[in-house]
Amino acid sequence: MTEQTHKYSSSSTRRREIAIAARAVIVEKGIDGLRTREVAARVGINIATLHYHVRSKEDLLRLVVETMREEFVEQGLRIDAQALDPLGKLKLEIQEYKDLIVHKPDLLPLFEELGKRARTDPVLEPIVREMRIGWHQRFVTILEEGKARGQFRSTLNTGAGAHMIIGALVSFQYKPRDLLPLFDSVAEEIVRSVIAR
Repeated sequence: MTEQTHKYSSSSTRRREIAIAARAVIVEKGIDGLRTREVAARVGINIATLHYHVRSKEDLLRLVVETMREEFVEQGLRIDAQALDPLGKLKLEIQEYKDLIVHKPDLLPLFEELGKRARTDPVLEPIVREMRIGWHQRFVTILEEGKARGQFRSTLNTGAGAHMIIGALVSFQYKPRDLLPLFDSVAEEIVRSVIAR
């Protein structure tokens, strides 16, 4: 796109375009390879326009994390909006993760990169931590609801169960693509491990 095309973009649209370009650079080159000039070039704007929206590389990283958080929140709202019982919500949450692996393969390595940076970045750390806690809490809520309704085991430790599920899902971002069919078998085992007998 040209600068002229972008002239009339809303501020929120422009910031999203900047975030998408920055995400692509981080996936390709890592956070240390992130350069604001390259991001501006990918968006098709000049560096002054980029700096109008994000003043520094740190601001750019915050924008990337914020847009990722928005995507995860939107995903959670879609699942909660479904007229599903807890078992249906659990299956959908697992399927949504598989869809991320298949259709947005850059998102998980990107989150991993940001997670590494967050360990030493006092600005990113609370944002990334909040996202991780939020995802864990979503599973805890589903599992607790399932226990209360008698769908899931009454002895189920929902906090530990949520960690188990997340660990099983996250392991697939490191597996070769030809092992992706195994995902469905793992999903079935997750369901079997929590279901009331």
